[in-house]
Amino acid sequence: MIKIFTYCLIILSAGILNAQSNNLNLLGHLSYGNKTCAGLWQYVDASGNEYAIVGASDRLSIVDVTNPSSAVEVAVVPALTGQSSLWRELKTLGNYVYAVSEGGGGVIIVDLSALPAVTYKHWYGDSTTGQLFNSAHAIAAMDGYLYIFGASYGNGGCLIASLTDPWNPELKGVANQAYIHDGYVRNDTLWASEISLGQFSVIDVSNKSNPVYLTSQPTPGAFNHNTWLSSSGQFLFSTDEQGATPVGAFDVSNISNIQLLSTRKNDTLMNQEVHNVRVMNDYLVNPSYGSQLTIWDVARPANMVEIAHYIASGTGLCWDASPFLPSQNILATTINGGLYIFAPDYVRACYLEGNVTNSFNGIALNAVNVSILNTSKTTTTNLNGDYKTGKRDTGTYDIKFTKSGFITKIITGVTLSTGIVTQLNVQLDPVTTSQTEIGEDENEITVQPNPFNTSFHIHIDFPISKTGMDIQITDVSGRVLMQQIIFDNDAEISTTALTAAGIYLLQLTDEKGYSKTLKLVKTK
Repeated sequence: MIKIFTYCLIILSAGILNAQSNNLNLLGHLSYGNKTCAGLWQYVDASGNEYAIVGASDRLSIVDVTNPSSAVEVAVVPALTGQSSLWRELKTLGNYVYAVSEGGGGVIIVDLSALPAVTYKHWYGDSTTGQLFNSAHAIAAMDGYLYIFGASYGNGGCLIASLTDPWNPELKGVANQAYIHDGYVRNDTLWASEISLGQFSVIDVSNKSNPVYLTSQPTPGAFNHNTWLSSSGQFLFSTDEQGATPVGAFDVSNISNIQLLSTRKNDTLMNQEVHNVRVMNDYLVNPSYGSQLTIWDVARPANMVEIAHYIASGTGLCWDASPFLPSQNILATTINGGLYIFAPDYVRACYLEGNVTNSFNGIALNAVNVSILNTSKTTTTNLNGDYKTGKRDTGTYDIKFTKSGFITKIITGVTLSTGIVTQLNVQLDPVTTSQTEIGEDENEITVQPNPFNTSFHIHIDFPISKTGMDIQITDVSGRVLMQQIIFDNDAEISTTALTAAGIYLLQLTDEKGYSKTLKLVKTK
C-alpha cells in the first residue's frame, strides 16, 4: 500500500480521466465526502435485503443497496479515538462482520442480525496465552474460522481463531513463518500472499493448532498482494502491487508442480495494476489502480480476455469489489470516490488462438506481434510460436502478424464468435531480398563451403561501398548471433560464435540500401 498517497495526489491534481464505462452499468453511488474508502464486503439479511459493508477511514459503514439508485447508510460503527486509518479490511460470516485496521482496534465484531440496530465490540486476541494484537492488515472468515493477516503479533503471519461462538473468537493457532499480507482459504488450505517475499505460500490448516507449509510460488511481479481460486479449485489468480505488473494465472491442480499459465494486464491504463482479484463463475472481477474496475473472462485461464470496464473520474485507486450478492450486482469502492453499485454484463469472450511458424523450415517463431486490426488487442507469440488473444464482441476482423526479418501477413475476414475458439495458424515468409538488390545474377554473392563447420568464405561480385558491407548472422527466429563489417570483396568469416548445428540466416546490407538474405547450414 506504499504508493497509494502519491498516486491519489497525481490523479486528483491531473483530473485527466472522465468517467468511462463499457458493459458495466452504474446503478448507484454513495459519496463519503473527504473520508477515504478501502475494503468492503456484502451482507444479506433474513428478508433478502442487500447491504454493502464499507471500510471507511473513520468508520464501518453499513449501506442498504437493495435499491441501488437510492443506496443509504443505515448504521455506523465508529473508529476508536485516534484510530482512523486509510487501511480498513473486513469480511462477513453469517450475521456478523469482522473488520481490522492498521490504525488499531483489534478485530471489530459487529452483530448485524437486528439491522438497522447494531451491536459491536473490539477483540484483541487471547490474554491468557499472550497472543494479543492491536492492528492487522486483512482478514478472512470461512467455514467457522477467522484468519487474521498481518497482525501486530510475531512476524505478522496468520492468526487462526474458532468462531464456534461468533461473538467470542477463540485463538487456535498461528502460521507465523513470514508476514502475510492477505490470504484466501478453501477446504483447509490457506493461499497466503507473502508480499515482501514476492510469492504466495500454500499452507495446510486442517490442524489449526499446527499449520503446515507445503510449498511456495513466485508471482509475476514478485510482490504478491492477493490471490483467489477458480470455482473448480484448479486455477489460482494472483496480483502484485507494483506498477505495470500483470495478473498471473496458475495451474495449482498439483501443488508439487505449480505452473504459470499466462499473465495479463487491463486493456485500458495498462500501467495501472490490478489491486485485488475476485472470482465469480469463471470471471475475474478486478478493482484496479487508475480508478478502474474490470471484468475478465477466465474460463480459459491461459487466455484471459477483458469483457467489461469502468473508469471513474478523479477517485484514485479502486480498492475492493464484491460480486457475490444474490442480485449479481457488483459493489466496489474507490479510495476517494466512495461506494459504487454496478450491473455487470457477463458474457463469454470470442477467443482467437494459434501458432506461427517459419514457412522456410517450419520452425516455431517467438515474439511475433499479433494484432486484431482496428482494435487495441495486440499480443505476441511465445517460445513455442503459440499466441492467445480474443475480443468480447462477435464480428469479422483482420489479423496482422509482424516480425523483424519476415514479411508481414494480414489474414482478412476472420470471424470471431462468443464462447468459440477460432484457431488460426500462420506461416511467415523470411525476407530474402529487397527491391534495391543490385544485379540479377544469383551468384553475385557466393558462400563456400555451405554447409560449413567453423568458417566460410564469402565472395561479393560487385563494388563494395566505402563504408563497407554490414553482415550479420541470425537464427531462424531473428536473434542476432554475429555481426561485423567487411570492406573486401573476399572475406573469410569465422563462425566460432555459432555453437549449434542447424540453419542460420546471413543478412547483408549497405548504406545504399542493398539488402540480401542467404541461408546457411552449419554441420556440427
